[in-house]
Amino acid sequence: MKEGEFRYSYKGSKFIVIHCKGALESYEAALSKVDRRKHKSFTRGLIIQIEKLANGHRMSKENFPKEGELPKRKGQQNTNKFNALKRIPIRGYCWLSEQHENTYFISHYIYKDHDKLKDSDVERVGANWRRIEEQGDER
Repeated sequence: MKEGEFRYSYKGSKFIVIHCKGALESYEAALSKVDRRKHKSFTRGLIIQIEKLANGHRMSKENFPKEGELPKRKGQQNTNKFNALKRIPIRGYCWLSEQHENTYFISHYIYKDHDKLKDSDVERVGANWRRIEEQGDER
């Protein structure tokens, strides 16, 4: 993989950040809607955000907002949230794993030109979460 391109995973000083199945492809699809002249700098900026997350740097609510609810486990009272790596107009939805110590999983990326979180994105994160957290399929 060339410099400035996404990798499957990033190991930092505090966390490992792993892309789920299809996440890298969803990034390419979202990026295709951004001006071609900005692709390299945009991608480099998002990689820097992922590396900051992996290294345990403080993430602002602006660049790493809580975005939606994860599925509940049987008997669980409170729901956990997933976050968005936000670099307008692209968002990468991710969560901190309960099953894999110090690991974030990035579910997928979207080109977001609207404010409201779509049900389809919540469902997609939930499906990846169930596959990884409940069924043990890490990727």
